[in-house]
Amino acid sequence: MEPLNLWNKNFILLWLGNAQSGIGNTFYIIALSYLMLELTGSPKYTAFTMAAFAVPFVLSPLVGTMVDRVNMKPFLVVGDIIRGFCMFLICYLYEINLLSSSVIVCLGFVSGVVGLIYRPSFGALLPNLVPKKDISRANALNALAGQISSLFGFAFGGLMIGFIGTIPAIFVNGATFIIMALLLCFIDFPMVKKESQERKSVLNETIEGIKYVISSKLLFIVPVIFFVLSATYSPLEFLMPVKLKSINVGAEGYGVFFTILTIGSILASGVISKIGNHLSVAKGTLTGLVIIAVSLLGIALSNSYILFCVFAFTLGFGISLSSVNVISYAQTNVSEKFRGRMFGIFGAIEQVAMPATLAGAGILVDYFPVHFIFIMGTIVIAVVSIWWFVLNNFARYAN
Repeated sequence: MEPLNLWNKNFILLWLGNAQSGIGNTFYIIALSYLMLELTGSPKYTAFTMAAFAVPFVLSPLVGTMVDRVNMKPFLVVGDIIRGFCMFLICYLYEINLLSSSVIVCLGFVSGVVGLIYRPSFGALLPNLVPKKDISRANALNALAGQISSLFGFAFGGLMIGFIGTIPAIFVNGATFIIMALLLCFIDFPMVKKESQERKSVLNETIEGIKYVISSKLLFIVPVIFFVLSATYSPLEFLMPVKLKSINVGAEGYGVFFTILTIGSILASGVISKIGNHLSVAKGTLTGLVIIAVSLLGIALSNSYILFCVFAFTLGFGISLSSVNVISYAQTNVSEKFRGRMFGIFGAIEQVAMPATLAGAGILVDYFPVHFIFIMGTIVIAVVSIWWFVLNNFARYAN
């Protein structure tokens, strides 16, 4: 039975859980960097921990098959308890002087393995918690919670760690996992429909899900768009210092640039959370892609810090507008029995896009000027935008 309103008990619990968990995760990211420096004197071990966390996500499509098969509630509850325990174990081992970088890396890997289930589970779950007309609003509210949590976490996480230290911040992150587990206990999960025919193997069902996605040109482009959106942000972190240096702007300007970008993202999510039920997800995705392309081109061609800030705002707005709408498109157009596998693919793309793009941009920056790399990004986004526009118009006229 479809829920009658957006702000029902199940969605409120999920939203609150994600919001507080986002703050804890941001505290952890900051604390981990300083803790690793304290233990080893080198920042590379922080990167190793993040890599250990990300590696298991290549198996995300297989986990998506599990999401389509069974009720994930008990797995999600136990998973958050395990992740909370990993955080508490770091705190305990530190207090008894037995904590080492290798232990933290191993616990990062364990958290990554357990964390595999959350992206496909929540992506497949959300359409069952809210009315269909409010799916875009629900996704926007979740994005808004994550963006504000991240902004709050980075703004106050450093201050918190400076006053009380890294270990209490990691303990807070562990507590947020336990709180999330408790909240999940009170969310009503939908019953998973049993297939009448005999079950295939997990691998075969995963392949079946991939075939389902590529069988439709419109569904096939959704993961492509998701990859492009995931890849757009990460190169900015090391390309913008070069661009800003060319106009004699330092670290302060870098921080302001990304703050303004985040504000643009928050505004887009806020707008969709209010009027998303009146917007077309296909048009919203296209509009966001066009805004991203224009923003990247503006950054490439501008030599004014004020213009950089303007395009930072529009870039953040465009990324949020496209990502919320393309996720909503997948949730409303993918058959329920394949949703877990679709969001399993998304989970893998999220983890692959960042290092792949960073590696590619890192190679290109040795051979081409930074503004040329931004122009290349503009061209890629423009091609994907045209592809999306043509396919949607073709599908509309075909119907």
